[in-house]
Amino acid sequence: MRGGRAQTALMTALGVLAVVIAAVLGWRGLHRMRRGLRESASLELVRGIRALVTAAALAVAALALLTGERGLLAFAAVFLAEELYETGVVALVIRCSRPDSMSSREPNAIM
Repeated sequence: MRGGRAQTALMTALGVLAVVIAAVLGWRGLHRMRRGLRESASLELVRGIRALVTAAALAVAALALLTGERGLLAFAAVFLAEELYETGVVALVIRCSRPDSMSSREPNAIM
């Protein structure tokens, strides 16, 4: 019986830690999104969205740890992977569309 209690205590501790980390990531994500919207910085906005998505996935993983539902843990992992891929592609498009990112190593190559 002691093994079951220890495992439950460990899962509870990990779940609580995940909730705290999700709250911090969510707060930072909102801050980055606000800054990105205020300064019209699209890359900062994407980074804020990425932090919020990570916080949401971590909150679902915490719920899975606290309730013992393996399906929620699988959902959190798939959701996080898809959203990180998606925001990564958007960030890549934003970086590549900047005029300063298209410059070559030689400053006068275009002239």
